[in-house]
Amino acid sequence: MFFPAALGASLGLSATLHAAQPRAVDVLGFDIAGVKLGMELAQARSAMAAYFGIPPSAVELEYQAQPSPLTGTELPMRLRYEKEGEEVLVNLEPRLPINAKATTFASTQVVRHWPQGSRSKEQVFEGARARYGVPSGVVDQRMLWCARPSADPAVVCLQGNPAVLAVSAKGEALFDIRRVDARVEAEMAARAGSGRNAQQSP
Repeated sequence: MFFPAALGASLGLSATLHAAQPRAVDVLGFDIAGVKLGMELAQARSAMAAYFGIPPSAVELEYQAQPSPLTGTELPMRLRYEKEGEEVLVNLEPRLPINAKATTFASTQVVRHWPQGSRSKEQVFEGARARYGVPSGVVDQRMLWCARPSADPAVVCLQGNPAVLAVSAKGEALFDIRRVDARVEAEMAARAGSGRNAQQSP
């Protein structure tokens, strides 16, 4: 799974910061390759297929390696497709509380990597500003948009943001970790409950 801490490394981001006036931006309405945060699995798959001009069945669906303690089964983890060096990944999380009879999944992170060497940083930044407007903060290797920016340029986006958009020379990512945190907490509670039940069994 992708997490914001690892995301910077995956997109080749730097920690050197430049001061900028914070600007609050609601990125929940943004999309990458047609995929928005919160889209159902089938919606995200159809949006990716439309973007690449392929049938939805061509978009690969990957599953978690281990069964989830919430369902006892392997849950869908992400959608992936690559064409001519451009890759789009959509991470999925179950909607909680889980309905065992009809579990649904929402997109929680959308990542697009550009074809290597296809765009300069200047071209990427110019295109991002034209599409998304002035960022909440600027980093020497990335731009960030979020609804809760920090006045401290060394922070850019505060914890607890509903969503963040990050753009670098190597790609862009739109992510919402709240559903990830909720799923992890639910799994921990399920494991703890299973442990207590096992101890109480004769």
